[in-house]
Amino acid sequence: MRTGGFGRGKGGETPPLRGMTGAVIRPLRRLLAAGRLIAVLLVLGGLGGALLILAFLSGALSAAAAPGPAPPHPQLVDASRAPATARILKQVALDYAPQMSQPARDQDFRAKVALAKRLLGVGRLVSLRQQSLALLYGRGEVSWEDLRLLRWPGGEQVGVTLSVPVWAPARARRVPTYCGFEKRWQAVAQAQPRPSGFVWFSPSIADINNTAQYRPERIQFEVNSRFAPLAAVFLEYIFREGWYDQAKRVPLMELRAGEDTYAASAYSGPITAECLSFPDDEGDSLAARVALCHYNSLADIYHGRHAVTSNHRLGLAMDLNDFNYAGVTDGPPNPISRAVRQFNRDAMHKLDARHLPAWVYRAAKEPGFRIPQEWTYFGYHTDWAHFDVGTK
Repeated sequence: MRTGGFGRGKGGETPPLRGMTGAVIRPLRRLLAAGRLIAVLLVLGGLGGALLILAFLSGALSAAAAPGPAPPHPQLVDASRAPATARILKQVALDYAPQMSQPARDQDFRAKVALAKRLLGVGRLVSLRQQSLALLYGRGEVSWEDLRLLRWPGGEQVGVTLSVPVWAPARARRVPTYCGFEKRWQAVAQAQPRPSGFVWFSPSIADINNTAQYRPERIQFEVNSRFAPLAAVFLEYIFREGWYDQAKRVPLMELRAGEDTYAASAYSGPITAECLSFPDDEGDSLAARVALCHYNSLADIYHGRHAVTSNHRLGLAMDLNDFNYAGVTDGPPNPISRAVRQFNRDAMHKLDARHLPAWVYRAAKEPGFRIPQEWTYFGYHTDWAHFDVGTK
């Protein structure tokens, strides 16, 4: 087991002044004024007055150091579908103590992961795949559209919608998504069989990389109810790191889990968006250029169809920041790629914050997720957005 932090961001625990809110800056101004007054009182021999000001100073320090009220924890959109799962989510919610250190945050994360596994009665995560396939036995091609409506022994519905806190760039806007049992994502984009959560979209690399202006938001996606608590505690850990350390804010703008085929609407109208493009699709060069890309609709960027054997069809996999930008070379965030540069996760994250940094992959091993570095997608390619329970 890893000791210490899962990875420290640059700048330590204290965010730069330009990222502070007025609620932090105002107490600091009071501190400066109090310091001047203390000096005057001491010169005049007013020790009692100085002590009173010191009491005020202590309160202002506490106000400046507090990260603010904790955001809402992960929760089910409809808890009545899986009330036991909803109770587990409350039990494994992460702590947001004032001035919580990196080791304390990591220890809390490990403890909540262990608690989630105990409450779920789960050892190896691949057992969730086996249990889900058993529910579908004899029903033909594996499909999330079938599985999500079934129930576990005890009555919990398999398919639930999970809402989790995420960081969103200042200009990001919400984009509804749709899913269904279709062979082509274009059919989902046009027919929109049923809603399936939403994603976030920002057209600008500069906006995406401006972590000082990020705002806390939420994202919704469908997932297997037996996988939901483990997904929730992992995703909340990613969010909470940015809550305490601005340098570790990762914008989770696209998050897909349980589905067969999904897409945004084909009727959003033409879209222009920036994306990185590299010199080749297999080297280690980080000499990227910003390409201005034009698409018919947001469905061209937000879509996907999962193989029959994929854990997505069982609600037991997550794609984090998986985008489709056509017309660029190895540039979309967290691509399916064979390029050496993609293994330099921190450098890729610096170029485009949507690329997941190395500490996210290290944290994913605590629940026991299979991470991209542990398997080959095809032909020496790695699927950098994909986390799941494994297959064997």
